[in-house]
Amino acid sequence: MQIIRDYQFVDPSDRGASAAIGNFDGVHLGHQAVIDIARKKAVELDAPLGVLTFEPHPRQYFAPDAPDFRLMSGETRANRLQKLGVEKLYELSFNDTLSQLTAEEFARDVIRDGLGLKHVVVGADFHFGKGRSGNAEILAEFGKEMG
Repeated sequence: MQIIRDYQFVDPSDRGASAAIGNFDGVHLGHQAVIDIARKKAVELDAPLGVLTFEPHPRQYFAPDAPDFRLMSGETRANRLQKLGVEKLYELSFNDTLSQLTAEEFARDVIRDGLGLKHVVVGADFHFGKGRSGNAEILAEFGKEMG
């Protein structure tokens, strides 16, 4: 499994995945179901299977003094994802820049232009963008508009 940590300078060979997006802090059965949907689309598109996640967890970023709640470390998560057949792990640094992107900017600048993802899958409770303004429905709309 290849780990990509920057969405702005992505090698062309690392673009074009079908990816599940989320924190995957436990890689539990619900997470695995989302990854399986991305896997089916990857097969259909003849694309690599990817996971787009964040380090640190956004909750840790916004509340650094809160007790650690994660079920596994980033390294353990990566090992677990590799065992599930993930080929591309896009592990982006959740920082000031990323936290300030609007939902539309995240969809355009990170998903489409940066990583060049062909297809994305998220859970029903997924939120993204500044102020958690985006959700699965909005992401689907952006997908239709942006291609």
